[in-house]
Amino acid sequence: MSSSSHDAVTISICTYNRAEQLRKTLSSLNHVAVELLPGDEIIVVDNNGSDHTHDVVKNFRQLLPIRYVIESTQGLSAARNCALLNAKNHFLIFIDDDITVLPGCIKRYRRAALEHKNIDFFGGKIEVDWQGAQPGWYQGNRLPMLDGLIGRYDPLGDTVTYPPEAHLPFGANFAVRRALVDKVGKFDPNLGVKGESIARGEESDYFQRAIEVGFKGLYLHEAAVGHRFQVERISLAYLFRYGVQKGLMVENPTKQAWVARALSQVLRGLFQLLRGRKDRFYQCVINSGVARGVGLANKRAQLPNKSLGGKA
Repeated sequence: MSSSSHDAVTISICTYNRAEQLRKTLSSLNHVAVELLPGDEIIVVDNNGSDHTHDVVKNFRQLLPIRYVIESTQGLSAARNCALLNAKNHFLIFIDDDITVLPGCIKRYRRAALEHKNIDFFGGKIEVDWQGAQPGWYQGNRLPMLDGLIGRYDPLGDTVTYPPEAHLPFGANFAVRRALVDKVGKFDPNLGVKGESIARGEESDYFQRAIEVGFKGLYLHEAAVGHRFQVERISLAYLFRYGVQKGLMVENPTKQAWVARALSQVLRGLFQLLRGRKDRFYQCVINSGVARGVGLANKRAQLPNKSLGGKA
């Protein structure tokens, strides 16, 4: 990492075979380009994709301070680690390739970095962009599992330090200082999306490790982005698979029978569906998958020489 202006930022976007989504994200950055300063950079990490991502990046080179990097090791954690290695600035903002950067987001991160020298990582607000009419079943209630799936994140008021056991930043919109990276290290390559998988958890693991060694985080309600969610992705199978992946990440899986726990969630879900609460029904389907994932994690933990993956 080379030296840079003290207030310059690096914006990292990791992507895999989603060139048209990336185009929309880069367009949103171009719309707020007035917030970029000399020394800022945008790094697009192509995670060994096979589509026209490089052509999309080329189209923005005259508009944005953009660099294109290839990471051949498959996985979002590997791509993020590549961004950490290649970033030239001491303050790194991570956004996903299906994010719309809203006006004021970059400016808010930069101001927070300058005003809060004792803070090492930051989480920003994520709104759901339904790309059309909001579905009638969505009522906006806080449902942690469903929020995680659709990418909604707004847990605290603006400029609030993350308390113990807080809902830590989502991977679609967060920022870290180089000092934290130098101490905490890389993202765990055993966690996170790989190719077409829907696994998650690498950013939560990273921030938890940071907190354990004394680093502090701050939530920035005004550093907001929109997450473009395709509502047609929602199916019972997809919800259940998502829950399974969440359950597999439990570090100390219980020995309780997962079948009974999953069945309990299904029954609760059917009750909510009868009440007209389809959002809560979806949450229960995810939770039934979590129960299955915890059961699988417990089974793996009992096998000799097997583990769920250690820290990086």
